[in-house]
Amino acid sequence: MTARYHRTAPIECEELEDELVVMESESQAVVALNPMGRIVWELIADGASFDHIDAIFREAHPEVYSSVLRRDIQGVLDTLLDAGLILVDEG
Repeated sequence: MTARYHRTAPIECEELEDELVVMESESQAVVALNPMGRIVWELIADGASFDHIDAIFREAHPEVYSSVLRRDIQGVLDTLLDAGLILVDEG
């Protein structure tokens, strides 16, 4: 089974121009997400695998090398994991 990413709770979000600021109230972790990060955040609302997220971005941006997209997606996920804003369900 493929690992899926899920948001932790409670989470608060606030829009600032083209960024989304995500905050976890207990740890007070705060992460500002650029437009790509915001899309990743939205995709994991109900749980999403890395491969699903990658497929969405590859379809939307066929001109970008797959390795670049995968690196950037992993960077967003790592940032969210490090901040305690998401969890990985290895299933």
